[in-house]
Amino acid sequence: MTLPIYPGRSMLPGLAITQKWMPRFPVQTAIAANLAEIDVAIAQIPLHDFELTYNFLRDGVGWGNALSALEFRTLFGFFLSVGGSAGRFAYRNPSDKEVFQQAIGTGDGATTTFTLVRTFGGGGFSATEPVGVVDTTALFNVYLAGSSTPVNPALYTLNTANPCAQTITFATPPASGAKIAVDMSYRYYCKFADSSLTFERFMDRIWSVGKVALRSCRAGA
Repeated sequence: MTLPIYPGRSMLPGLAITQKWMPRFPVQTAIAANLAEIDVAIAQIPLHDFELTYNFLRDGVGWGNALSALEFRTLFGFFLSVGGSAGRFAYRNPSDKEVFQQAIGTGDGATTTFTLVRTFGGGGFSATEPVGVVDTTALFNVYLAGSSTPVNPALYTLNTANPCAQTITFATPPASGAKIAVDMSYRYYCKFADSSLTFERFMDRIWSVGKVALRSCRAGA
């Protein structure tokens, strides 16, 4: 699957430094007779909400030689092209976009396919979850059994057809006990959280959109 890529700061320089990142666990809560709250996790892996703020979006049409300043039309056109919240795309979270020597599994002498995951956290606290979409244009290395030398790419296949279910398949099963690690860059599998965006022109050929809400999606969604 080839997904559209959400335009980054290089295309939309009006993007503010401020960004909200909100992990969210689906939980159902029931109230017991003694008023104790009973929380049942629907899933062990969170969804991620993002809120982006744009200070300006220029519309260079009519500005003589300033035709490259088309941020307004770029974001507007992207929203239209994916069909609003019905569409899916890849979003690069600047705070969580790559890992090095990331552990993804241990060989058992029989298994050949392993899901690509990333671990995020610090200070002794972290969690691991599948990555959304691997960036195949960036560095990708696989390591076996603690070796610092990457595995020959001819010995495995990178499978990126299914968002949130990215895998590698080895031609020969890794030996039992062999640790498997990767270097990779990735993007989140996302959609627009809302079915509409409000663009406001506040100066001649300069627009704002305020906040744009994105939401990560599950595999198959």
